[in-house]
Order: sequence, then C-alpha cells, then structure tokens
Amino acid sequence: MNAMTRFHLLFLLLVLAIAVPFATADTIQLNNKTFGNIGSVTLTAQGGGVMVTLQANSGFSFKLPGGDILFNTSASLTGSSISGLTIDGLYTANFAFGGPATRAGQAYTYNLSNMTKGTLPHGYVSANTISFFISNVTLAQLQPYKWGVHFCTASGSNCGPQTGFATSGGTPVPEPGTLSLLGTGLVGLAGFFRRRLLS
Repeated sequence: MNAMTRFHLLFLLLVLAIAVPFATADTIQLNNKTFGNIGSVTLTAQGGGVMVTLQANSGFSFKLPGGDILFNTSASLTGSSISGLTIDGLYTANFAFGGPATRAGQAYTYNLSNMTKGTLPHGYVSANTISFFISNVTLAQLQPYKWGVHFCTASGSNCGPQTGFATSGGTPVPEPGTLSLLGTGLVGLAGFFRRRLLS
C-alpha cells in the first residue's frame, strides 16, 4: 500500500468519524385514518436533551386547550423536564404534563396537555407549530416509540369545524446534520481527485 493510498484511507476515516455523530435528528410522520398525513414531529438531539417540533401540514393545526401531545419513552420524566414551550413562535408556560394516558385506544407514557394562552393572543385555540425541549432524555429513548396528537381541520389559530387524533407510524427518517453533509461532499471530492491523480 503506497503512501498516497494510505493518505486517502486515513482522510476517509477522519471524514466519516466527523460526520457520523452529527446525524442527530429524526422526523416522524403523523397520520389519521380519515385525513391521511396531517403533519410531523421532528426530534433533534441537543445538549442535555431533545428538542421536539410539531409541524402541521397545510389545512391542519394542533389543538391547544383540550388537546394532547402524547408520547412513549423509556426515560423517567417530570413536569420540570419540559421547558421552552412555544406555540407558533410565542412562549407559554401554561401547560400540564403527566401520564400515563390512553387516547384513541392507544396507551402513552406521557401527556402534554392544557396548553393555554399565556402570552398568546386571545382566542388562540390551535397552532401550526409547537416546540418544546425535553431535558434528561436521549434521541434513542424517543425514536422507536409512538407519538399522538389532537389536530384540527383548519390552519392557524382557529381550530376549524372538525378535530381528530393522529399517531406516528413507520420508521423515523434520519436527517443528517450540516457537518454530515459536508463530510459526504468531502468524500466525493476526495474520490474525484484520486481518480484524476491516478489517471
């Protein structure tokens, strides 16, 4: 094995070692039997926990008062494990957290519910985006488990004429971090230049 080949192998191993730890997010689809895909839950590992972002598809929103965001995990959580709850980008400290709970015939470990106005405008009863941070939990403790959410059949802060319950299904889709994409690009460039040098 010549020096150039060894260099390329070491470079490839270095790039892979940098790239792999940054694949730290998953997106899980939320589905309802009648309405199909209503939105998604994105889980992003951060220092000390996981950031959860629920995004409703066009024509749907997430129910706030009287609604639930439910999930299963092997982690032991309390109300203080949930922080930074924002509803359409506006912070609120008004919510309840507990469990276990059963909705639509499915059992869940934890239930985030009774999300109310706080700093939200009067009459805000549903939202397109809900985000919150769960401390003392890893991505692996949330990835393989089910999520459930109450939704409304209208976008924005007005709940709309119908409500329903959507659950996660299927395998989470990994989302590589920016450095992982950079690493993949560097590997491609290394292969390109290697071929140019050898020919």
